[in-house]
Amino acid sequence: GEGRPARISPLYEKLKSKGCIFTEGFGWERAKWFSLDGRVEDHSFRRNNIFEVIGAECRAVRERVGIFELPSFAKFDLTGKDVEVFLNRLTANRVSQQNDGIVLAHALTESGRISTEFTITRLASDHFYLLSGAYAYQRDLDLLRFSKRADEDVTVTDITNDYSILILAGPHARSVLSKLTSADLSNAAFRWLTGKEIDVAGIRVRALRVNYVGELGWELHVPMNRVVALYDAVWAAGEELGIADFGLYAMNSLRMEKAYAGWGAELTNEVTPIEAGLDRFVKLDKDFVGRAAVLKAKESGVAFKLVYVEVDAKNADVFGGEPVYAGEKVIGVATSGGYGHIVGKSLAFVYVNPGYDAPGAQLSIDILGERCTARVLAKPVYDPENLRLRA
Repeated sequence: GEGRPARISPLYEKLKSKGCIFTEGFGWERAKWFSLDGRVEDHSFRRNNIFEVIGAECRAVRERVGIFELPSFAKFDLTGKDVEVFLNRLTANRVSQQNDGIVLAHALTESGRISTEFTITRLASDHFYLLSGAYAYQRDLDLLRFSKRADEDVTVTDITNDYSILILAGPHARSVLSKLTSADLSNAAFRWLTGKEIDVAGIRVRALRVNYVGELGWELHVPMNRVVALYDAVWAAGEELGIADFGLYAMNSLRMEKAYAGWGAELTNEVTPIEAGLDRFVKLDKDFVGRAAVLKAKESGVAFKLVYVEVDAKNADVFGGEPVYAGEKVIGVATSGGYGHIVGKSLAFVYVNPGYDAPGAQLSIDILGERCTARVLAKPVYDPENLRLRA
């Protein structure tokens, strides 16, 4: 804990007073979970004394509405007439053709491996808003600045410290937000995977209809100096609908139920998008950095594939790094996991050799010295059709 807190948002003290237990990411303090009864976590790789507390945070998001501040994302504004061309060269996906459109796009190395994952929102024809992981900040800032060609009209503005993000997610998210804005939040006017600048509680925010938990909701990107006012307004509007704070522990459980791969765990510079199963985010009909290597990986086959599994775990869940077996043969490694509190299943992501990746394939994973059987799943265990996100 020495040197903490190093980077905090203005909301830090308020969340702390509400029982927030923080962890840090690239210096930023971020909510891990909320201790509502004064309990202290017994740290363990097994399910511990806050297991049911995390379950309650997950249920709040899935059944009602949850709020979570995540100030730590790397945030960049890109402007200029050549930004679209620039981004289409830099990332494997294609940026949105429509203003307001959001895409997930990966920048690759020359060898076709995943360097970073951007969420790219097109705010105007010549203005894009890029988000990436806290730990990717320095590298991504360099990547954006150094990838620009001399003759390209592209301006990269680092706004990481200027904005915080309030994640509002759950079936009541629209009801809460509509009390605070005159903007049309209907599906027709504000579709999933779009982002707009709107006023919420009199505060101008960038509202992105996207999240990492798989529910109806918006990320509210708010000027850092207005985050407390926005949080207070959202909380007051959500109180009668059962709004609750949640943190990273709950988010991990919720994203595992949705089979959302994580940058830095599943998505690393050791794998191409082909191994990671990201084919749908790769547009091979355009030129981009790493394209030749991706084509080669597609043609010559890969050494391993990412699969999503359900684990017969007893009292401990996959943490990451555990060996994966078929019989007595090691055929892979787990990258991350967690207990899905809503579906009541222990879930994990593992990389396995080809031939062990078919849905229904039986594997086993060594968790804290105990061999647990695991089955490859064909689709997310929670809302595979994304009906909740589109609600």
